Amino acid sequence: MKFLKKIPIKLWIVILGCIIISILSFAKPLDNYELISYDLRFKIRPPLRASQDILIIEISDDTLKNLNAWPLPRDFHASMLDVLKEYGAKMVIFDVLFSEPTLYDDAFSNAIKNANNVYLPFACKGFPETDTMIADICEGLKKNAAGTGHINVSVDSDGKSRRIPLFIKYKDTLLPHLAFKAASDWLGYEPSLPVLPDGSFLVNYPDRWGRSFRHFSYFEILKSYIDKERGELPQIDLSIIRDKICFIGLTAAGTSDLKPMPLENVYPMLGLQASVFNSIINKEFIRDAGAFLNTLINLLIFILSIIICLRFHAIKALAGNIILGSVYFIIATALFIFLGLWINLFLPILIIGIAYISATVYKFLAEIKKRELLEKELDIAREIQKSFLPGDIKEFHGIEISAFLQPAKFVAGDLYDIFALDDKRLGVFIGDVSGKGVPASLIMAQTISVFRLFSRQHPACCEVLQKLNKELYGRFAGRFVTCLYMIIDVEEKKVRVSSAGHSPVLICKNNSKSILDIDLAADMPLGIMEDVEYKDVVFDLEKGDKLIVFTDGVTEARNIRGQEFDLEIVKDIVSKGRDIKDELFKFCHRAPQHDDITLITLKNSL
Repeated sequence: MKFLKKIPIKLWIVILGCIIISILSFAKPLDNYELISYDLRFKIRPPLRASQDILIIEISDDTLKNLNAWPLPRDFHASMLDVLKEYGAKMVIFDVLFSEPTLYDDAFSNAIKNANNVYLPFACKGFPETDTMIADICEGLKKNAAGTGHINVSVDSDGKSRRIPLFIKYKDTLLPHLAFKAASDWLGYEPSLPVLPDGSFLVNYPDRWGRSFRHFSYFEILKSYIDKERGELPQIDLSIIRDKICFIGLTAAGTSDLKPMPLENVYPMLGLQASVFNSIINKEFIRDAGAFLNTLINLLIFILSIIICLRFHAIKALAGNIILGSVYFIIATALFIFLGLWINLFLPILIIGIAYISATVYKFLAEIKKRELLEKELDIAREIQKSFLPGDIKEFHGIEISAFLQPAKFVAGDLYDIFALDDKRLGVFIGDVSGKGVPASLIMAQTISVFRLFSRQHPACCEVLQKLNKELYGRFAGRFVTCLYMIIDVEEKKVRVSSAGHSPVLICKNNSKSILDIDLAADMPLGIMEDVEYKDVVFDLEKGDKLIVFTDGVTEARNIRGQEFDLEIVKDIVSKGRDIKDELFKFCHRAPQHDDITLITLKNSL
């Protein structure tokens, strides 16, 4: 049991898939679809060679019209046999049942006896065993026939005729199919044929009815014989009959002897008899690969498809599976055309589709699980990052403080700190790490930690930034930090500020309601060059004045039309006494946030 627990879930899925595929391969619930793919290969395949020794003598519409009778009186058949004997037919195979005695049986029986090469059919009920004969041959005709056989056809679930039972067991006697019996006699031995597990034989139709065997009208042959006897020019040169195997049967439209087959929906069963005979004497067969080989093929296709799906991302996996399906289709079709091997086509293609969908769903669910785990980890990271930010400071000796930070992702690359240096001085630090997300947040944490150390050791803003820059130089490959550090002296009402590539500082003057953009000596951002000299800028902070500092996530925020919330808009909002944060979110309504946003407002109320 411990061993089973160690098996990865992917392997369990593959094992389950193999079991399901094996069941489907042996149970064959999709046979109707496989038959469609079987017919498709018949239609793609070039026509097969039809033996020139086979002639079709069809009782077609013109015969019934001119002779004006059906069933034809058997003296007509006697006359036909006499003609065929006279012109040297090698074998005559009837696809017409002669189960009831008629007036002309003696003439027909004598003609059969004289020809000594006539094969007659009968029909049984059931397959592979039966004790009922649907239509037996009249005894007077049977005794003179060169051979007899059943003409039963195995009709598939879609109504098409694709196979025949080679033998039917009737009262402990094996009765051969008529075409098999005749072909065996023609060859001089009983050939071994590839059969399906139920004993049936796949009919290898050479082509459509009108394009395969040579066809002649029953009526025209009789008429041509009479015309020649009269000294007139016959329509058919009857010398073509010499040494031929002649199949005689009904092909007239609307008769019951027309059934669908792989190549067309209306096909005379007389052609089926000729096709079986042709296949046997030409040794051109269709072989079913069988359940075992098909199962191995299906499992191989499944494993290849799974490997493709798990190895590549969705688009490449889809392309790979399309290629796999196309290659398999070509191979299956080529095997059918050149070797006559029938392997499953529909099920393997279906397996490829299901394997791709299943693997994609599995990857999707696995990705969701990873995302959930990542989100939990990012939630923890966000909480840790919040711990680096100052507490909720609202006021410092008359200075009203408002601070806001919103990450573009789970964690931010923006940073700020607000803290009391002593009873008279308030320190304010704001920064922006290049980039976003987890890498920027890690740099942010390192930067603010080092800043807090240096801000306690050095009184001047510029000194703190210089020390901070030296400490951070060389640590961030291709990244940097823009920042601004100011100290507000509430007693002197002075502000000292130094900038490392960060601006602006806006001051809204209470007396004039004007907006001033403090001219900062915005030197090099932190971490780019080791030795950088930063400078302090000093300005007054009078009663009612308001200081605003922010990161570029504010001024570069966009609305759904792509317009930026630029500095002029910020100044206009401040001059009108409106809240910047509220106006920013109204402006960017429904538009995605592209950068971290940090905003600090300081108002001197004393």
